[in-house]
Amino acid sequence: MTNQQFAVFIAAGGYGDRQWWSNEGRAWLEEEKTAEPSCWHDRRWNTPNQPVVGVSFWEAEAFCAWAGGRLPTEEEWEAAARGPKGLVYPWGDAWQDGICNTFEARLGVTSPVGLFPRSRQADGAIDDLAGNVFEWCASPYYPKSKDSPDARVLRGGSWFDDRDGARSAYRFWFDPNTRLITIGFRVVCVAHR
Repeated sequence: MTNQQFAVFIAAGGYGDRQWWSNEGRAWLEEEKTAEPSCWHDRRWNTPNQPVVGVSFWEAEAFCAWAGGRLPTEEEWEAAARGPKGLVYPWGDAWQDGICNTFEARLGVTSPVGLFPRSRQADGAIDDLAGNVFEWCASPYYPKSKDSPDARVLRGGSWFDDRDGARSAYRFWFDPNTRLITIGFRVVCVAHR
């Protein structure tokens, strides 16, 4: 999800319209008293075509509901990254330097979505499944962490993480209230019948 797309949610009153927020999300929102991502005004992270970062799980979940979609489950995310061939990385089974935004690229910041076309998922042509930002998944993290029993799964690695985090099978977690410059999300479109 890009900053430009998230700006539409903000402009449409997405933070103020409680219908898009789960009960847990509303509780978080009332406690935080926020109306935008944590680094919304930091120019390193807010160009229109960069992925939105600094969003909690709850903000990502609300945006998805507003957009008529949802966050992917961990299994859906991994299936999209691996494709039908079960690839190690979205593009293939071998690491390739310089084709995605991980620590090895040394950019030190998120990149515009789609800037690395060679890293697209080999069969599905999906951008940025490796690097750029970790992505929230709808799935709770198992095994549960004693430090964060409500933790949610993150997939995909980020600009700050090395190539191991970009593997299609790599999984990580954070508390759903977390808002970091390494975390964003994507939307799964839901077909209506």
